[in-house]
Amino acid sequence: MVSLVVCLLGFAIEAQAQLPNPLENSVSTPPMRVQRAGVLEVTAVTLDGKDLFDIAAPVVLNRQQPGLQIPVELRARQIELTLNQVVSQALTYLEENAVDAEPQVPGSELIQVRIEQINNLPALFARIGKFSEPRVLLTVTNHDSQYHGRSPSQLAQVWQRQLQESLLQSLASRQPAALKTQLRTALLILLGSLGLTVLLAGSWQLLGWRKRSLEHKPDVAPRSFAAEILSSPELSPVSRYQLSTRQRLQLVAFFRWLIFWGIAFVWIAGLAGTLHVFPQTRRYASDLFKVPVLCLLTWFTSGLLNRLANIGIDGFAQAWEKNDLGSGRNVAHRAMRISTIINAAKGFKTVVIYLLAASLLLQALKLAPVSVFALGAIAALALSFAAQSLVKDLVNGVLILLEDQYAIGDLVSTGTATGIVENLNLRITQIRGEDGRLVTLPNSLVTQVANLSRNWSRAVITIDVAYHTDVDRALAVVQTTAQTMAQDPNWRGDIITPIENLGVNEVTHAGLTLLLWIRTQPLKQYGVAREFRRRLRLALAAAGIPIGIPQQELTPLPEEKPPENHPGPDHPKPDLLT
Repeated sequence: MVSLVVCLLGFAIEAQAQLPNPLENSVSTPPMRVQRAGVLEVTAVTLDGKDLFDIAAPVVLNRQQPGLQIPVELRARQIELTLNQVVSQALTYLEENAVDAEPQVPGSELIQVRIEQINNLPALFARIGKFSEPRVLLTVTNHDSQYHGRSPSQLAQVWQRQLQESLLQSLASRQPAALKTQLRTALLILLGSLGLTVLLAGSWQLLGWRKRSLEHKPDVAPRSFAAEILSSPELSPVSRYQLSTRQRLQLVAFFRWLIFWGIAFVWIAGLAGTLHVFPQTRRYASDLFKVPVLCLLTWFTSGLLNRLANIGIDGFAQAWEKNDLGSGRNVAHRAMRISTIINAAKGFKTVVIYLLAASLLLQALKLAPVSVFALGAIAALALSFAAQSLVKDLVNGVLILLEDQYAIGDLVSTGTATGIVENLNLRITQIRGEDGRLVTLPNSLVTQVANLSRNWSRAVITIDVAYHTDVDRALAVVQTTAQTMAQDPNWRGDIITPIENLGVNEVTHAGLTLLLWIRTQPLKQYGVAREFRRRLRLALAAAGIPIGIPQQELTPLPEEKPPENHPGPDHPKPDLLT
């Protein structure tokens, strides 16, 4: 993406011929196609897209205010404009003076280049036919002589022969017979491009079928190594067949990517070749496609290096994963950490490769370093306040990886979110909650984290039994149930220690609270706890041990005695009228 933006920038600069830049200082760099040689600036004079010779002029330090100086590129453009006008006038002369319906290829007498002295300097003139007025093509200056190391008269004679031959060739290439040949050549180029496109597209389709057939094989879905280990009963690495299948998928994707770029380059080369066939468009074949092709080459090379680096990193990760040293718990944790570090390394590597490609492209396009640095300084100043949190995120992300606080696949709690870590890079951490919500946290906000699945997990189980229950008998039932479950082949791989802590935790009005800790493999505590509660319920029912029920006792309120002067139920009420 960075290369594409730089491509557009370079193409705009090429098309608009160095627009004024207010960020440049008084000393500007020369534009494209202009080179500095000491105190001189040199550029080539072209005709029909071909370089004829180099001309020189004094260095112009400030092209925005050149004063009386004429930049060398303006002088070259003026010479090229005059040469094209001479060719156009020669074509008009042929049409007006043609005897046959199709004029023949002109001879050397149609365009004549002569040398004359003007102000003690040789000047080259062009005359069309015998009776037209000669036109000044250029003057051989002392700067031209100084750059080429020849006297002005010797240099004028060399340029005279080059201009005479080039003008006649340009005129001949615009004749009807030459135009027919050019059309046939252009048609052959387009047909060749179309044929190569069909061939490459067929190969791309075949690789697509191969990719789909590999994807339909079992267990080739793109999963992390940590997920594969944690989903298997035994903590063992993935089989070689699965690893080789993923490698073949990567190679198929890589070759499909190469074919896509091959098709793009075939049509770029075909269009450039077609434009180069015709003299009128030959200049566009070199100028118009120079910057885009350079940008596409940079983009392709950086993408190729990025993909090759991905393959190398994946190979290193697979070699690291196949190292079976250590216990199963260490293998599982190492696998999750490998997956996390590999993802972060791939992201960092991509940024570095494309930044280097962009900087090299800027150098190749000869963009003004002062302008680039000034724009970078302004952008950095504008983003400095907003980027403070970004720097904190990156620093904290590096510390999380170095200190191995958590990895992809761990069950963590950060205070604001609890769940499985699905993605971790240098900037953000993404946690999937139990309700399916994906919480994205900048790494700078992860100040305290609880890792619930590092090396092992624990299922904490509490059960209330009735107060009058035989405690030792109830604990024996719990212990027997835990040991029986640990010996079950379906659960043996998930349980590390079936009884880690067993006893009476509380005595309350609801009865006796029994507590049991079971150490499990990472992330297996919830499944083990659910299954153990089911088995314990059946075991307690079989042993006749009741579940604790909160006890409540109703105490009647004491009866209130009537006051002494209050008439009782057997005394009549006093007559208030007497």
